[in-house]
Amino acid sequence: MIQRKTQDIAYWLDAYQIDDADHEYIYDLLAESDAPIPARDLALAIIRRRMEEEERFLRETLAQANIYDPKEAYQVGDEIYFPALGFRKGKVTAIRPGANPEHGDFDVITVALEGARKPRLFAARLQTPHKLNRDGDTELPLDKPLFTPEEILAQVEDALVAKIEAHLQAHTDFFVRAGNAWLTADQLIPVNIGHLNIAEALIEMEGKPVTTPKLLEQVELESDMPESIRVFSLDMALLHDERFIPVSLNGQRAWFLRRLMPAAAVEIPDVLRYEPVAYDRSLLNVELLQAEYQVQDEWSDAPEPEEGEVPASAVFHLIYPHQVAGTMPLTPTIRRLLSLGSQDMVAAITLVDGRWGDRFTGWVVPQGRYIAGLEHWYKEHKLPIGTKLYLQPTDQPGEYLLDFKPQRAKRHWVRLATVQGRKLVFQTQQKAINVEVDDQLLLSVGDPSAIDDLRQMVELEGYSVEDLVAMIMPELARMSPQGTAHVKTLYSAVNLVRRLPPGPIFAALVQIGATDTGSGFWSL
Repeated sequence: MIQRKTQDIAYWLDAYQIDDADHEYIYDLLAESDAPIPARDLALAIIRRRMEEEERFLRETLAQANIYDPKEAYQVGDEIYFPALGFRKGKVTAIRPGANPEHGDFDVITVALEGARKPRLFAARLQTPHKLNRDGDTELPLDKPLFTPEEILAQVEDALVAKIEAHLQAHTDFFVRAGNAWLTADQLIPVNIGHLNIAEALIEMEGKPVTTPKLLEQVELESDMPESIRVFSLDMALLHDERFIPVSLNGQRAWFLRRLMPAAAVEIPDVLRYEPVAYDRSLLNVELLQAEYQVQDEWSDAPEPEEGEVPASAVFHLIYPHQVAGTMPLTPTIRRLLSLGSQDMVAAITLVDGRWGDRFTGWVVPQGRYIAGLEHWYKEHKLPIGTKLYLQPTDQPGEYLLDFKPQRAKRHWVRLATVQGRKLVFQTQQKAINVEVDDQLLLSVGDPSAIDDLRQMVELEGYSVEDLVAMIMPELARMSPQGTAHVKTLYSAVNLVRRLPPGPIFAALVQIGATDTGSGFWSL
């Protein structure tokens, strides 16, 4: 049976390359379309085209060809196709008599196969039965396709789409891209600086992200062109203008002005950057794992909850890096609450102040695992490090209530962090707290600029996690008559100078020889 190479998954994963014919086919496909075509759809079209071409070749071309049959006689110069070799073509270069008494009088032909370094020998004019005898069969021994184009794509999508996109990106004089869709360069509608200025003014007037179709109501492009082409053309122009930034709005692409976005929504702040740390997770006992779960750090290595129903609400605690950056953590629970899935584009959501009802934009930054835009809200409510916060959806799509629990102001003994020389030290001070907090996470900072300088020094000099724990743990322990400190307090304090989830901190605590005194408290 002849095996079609288009049915071989390995062919699509490894051997397939885009040739000139595929290039022209993609160009024609895009040029004839009234809408941009995603790379995945182009991949499916190429698979289907290659399968049809292979079928046509086998049915039409090879049906008229000289198919090898051991019973037939051949002459020098004859061109023969060999079904058992995937229908490779060969040319007879020599003939000699065969020398096997079992087969009687027959020939041995020497064949130079296309692409082969050495010639091959085959029997001809053979009178005895052979498995390759066709016995007058005019039908080609073709196998039936095992996979449909859709089934093949399901197995090779990532690799094939990557090849197609790499080719299109290497030929920007022919193809243009916006998002995951493509058009030919000739199909783009010209967008001038006046159009872009109108778009900027409209977005600034709205004060929130605006979708491309909404912008087109004011940005007048060629009205006789399909809307999909006009949307694509404007998207391309906005994408290449630094004033604009694409964001996701309720699952749709929208545009906002870079200068109006909080800095943390455009670039991950240094105070929030986490470089993954290798550590021995088996060092964490049950109480340490419980403390890790209670903290709900977005970078925690704890197993994520199984996918299920969307949670009704989420709880998180404010730690110093998020307070400084004006962000909140994008924990696994919050990600599920927002129904983000694998979203990697910055997304705009509406946050509602649970105290006063004010609405403001939150910017979801999946790569940094946080939501930006809360700096003003934190300052307005004077929320301390350790505040317990709540997030839950409202009855409006893309809108979430952000709240805390107020309580009658009472005096707390708060750990005040200051910098002395090259180290972090703590002292206690009484402070009135009027919101619900986790006392073990509760901290106050004396001079934020000094803390920032220490953080930069720690990064520059390459302090290890063990170095930081060994520096900070004694300072925390000396504040207690028992000479102990809670692991959540250590976590909160370490994050003043380096962004770290609980796991590496807790493992380092064990490695420096600290002693577990129970209930989450440790001593040196």
